[in-house]
Amino acid sequence: MANKFKIASNSFLTLSVFLIVIMLIKIYIDYQNYIKHPEWSAPFSTHLIATGIIYGVPVIVSLVIGLIFKIKASK
Repeated sequence: MANKFKIASNSFLTLSVFLIVIMLIKIYIDYQNYIKHPEWSAPFSTHLIATGIIYGVPVIVSLVIGLIFKIKASK
């Protein structure tokens, strides 16, 4: 039977990669939308900061939890 910590570790690491891919797709879509509307006053960097916070925090938490479970699985 597979180790529960190994399964959890792989799940959290996969989740973090999945969130990074979704974040990159969202940034691309937001940029294309930003280019179509030059009347928007906020620079695109503010959109990047907001997206980075919204997706970055769960990615970091998922990576940390995945690495903790990976260490526990190797014991």
